[in-house]
Formats: sequence, structure tokens, C-alpha cells
Amino acid sequence: LVALSEDGCSPISIQQMAYVAGVGFGLMSGAFSMINLLADALGPGIVGIHGDSQLYFLTSAFMTMVLIFLHTFWGILFFHGCEHRRWWEIMAVVVMHLAVSGSTFCNPLYVGSLVPSYLLMAAAAAWAYLLSGGSAQNLWRFLLCK
Repeated sequence: LVALSEDGCSPISIQQMAYVAGVGFGLMSGAFSMINLLADALGPGIVGIHGDSQLYFLTSAFMTMVLIFLHTFWGILFFHGCEHRRWWEIMAVVVMHLAVSGSTFCNPLYVGSLVPSYLLMAAAAAWAYLLSGGSAQNLWRFLLCK
């Protein structure tokens, strides 16, 4: 972006770029997940008929939602790690990604994949919020509408 700008300055900050990249990856991940889910729904066989859980589609929707949010937070964390040369932050993003992806192997036990993924999402959200300059005091003021 700096090379394309007229004045030699980037039109957006690194934090904004990290957020946009994370949202972009998240939305593309969610789109492909939903397309695959809809392809499963068309048949020829339908999930749930032969003893599978009837909650397959609902669980897949919740898993897609958590992955969209996680990609957003991972983008922020990854960019921060690259910008400040904190390789452990980059590795943490990779490990979290592998953990969430690996937890989907437990999908017949939906609690085994959804609960850890949502807990990891909450931790990644808090971490990304703090790295972006947020504070507990600002969050408290926001929640109290002050």
C-alpha cells in the first residue's frame, strides 16, 4: 500500500490491516464451510438419518461462527507478532489454529469441539483486545455506557 500511495505513507495502519486481513480470512473460511455444509444438505444422503445427531447443521453453523471470529483475532495477533518480532506469538497462533482444527475430529461429541473452541476464542479475543491498546477500564466504561 505504501508503494501505491502518492505521499509514501500507508493509507491504513498496521492494526487496521491486521483486522481487515483477519476478517477477510475469516469470511472466506466461513463461506467455504457453509458451501460444504450446503452441499452435504443436498444429498444424495442426508446427515442424521442413520444414527447421526440431528444437531449437525446447527453445530456446523456455530463452529463456522467461531472460526470467523478466531481468524479475525488470529490476524491481529499474527500481525502483532510479526511487527514486534515476537515469534512466540506467531507460534501461539499456529498452535491455536491446530488445536481448533484438531478438535473438530471430536465432532461426533459436539461438546468436545465447540466448548474448547469458544473458550479459545474468548482468550484470543481478550489477547487481541489488549494488544490493540484496549484496557479493562475502557471495556468497563463501554459496558456501563459511560
